[in-house]
Amino acid sequence: MKGKVVSYVSSKKFGFINGDDGESYFLHVSALVNRSDEAKLVKNVLVEFDPTPTPKGLSAKQIRIPEVYIRERLLNFFTSKGSNPKHGDAALRLPISTRFFKDPAKGRQYIEELAKQCGCNAVLGLEFEKKTFSEGNYRFTGHAFKGELALVTEKQPCDTKEMALAAERQLQQRIQAAEQAFGPIQEAELKARQSQLSGCLGSAVAVLAVVAILPAAIIAGIAGLFPQ
Repeated sequence: MKGKVVSYVSSKKFGFINGDDGESYFLHVSALVNRSDEAKLVKNVLVEFDPTPTPKGLSAKQIRIPEVYIRERLLNFFTSKGSNPKHGDAALRLPISTRFFKDPAKGRQYIEELAKQCGCNAVLGLEFEKKTFSEGNYRFTGHAFKGELALVTEKQPCDTKEMALAAERQLQQRIQAAEQAFGPIQEAELKARQSQLSGCLGSAVAVLAVVAILPAAIIAGIAGLFPQ
């Protein structure tokens, strides 16, 4: 029978196939005729298999995968507290800790903007830390965020080897551009954190000159981080 892969969890070695008969079939990597085909078990790949009833339901046995080409596709932007994406794989991880904000919502928005400035499409392992700051008799809590700015991709079938190679070249170019953009951003955040944590809160705004690449709206939000 022919069918199409609808899901496969590589860490658990199983997934499901929709058969041409409209039924759903359980697949396990051990049912592959050629175990080296595991990398081709991605959503929408066409397969051939022997439908087999079992006490737990329908299973696919003797799974055969015709020649297929796989390319990497970037996912839409997302933020996750988990260090690994639920779908896809992280092709690039850039760890960062941001400066402190009085408003945690602005801090979260800020780290997401940093990711986009780098050309990344995800923030993984998002966490925050709190510190108490003071200016004279005034005390307040600052919130900083840390995580990994990431490029997350998922595999999908394509028609030709040329398309797969072109996608790989584009991904490598995206990775190189993100790494280059990350350097100045990481340096700016380190300087801002050092300034804030050393108690030199009044100089926090001056440090912003280092991050001229950031959107004006975000910079304006940072400028009001600490009361003068």
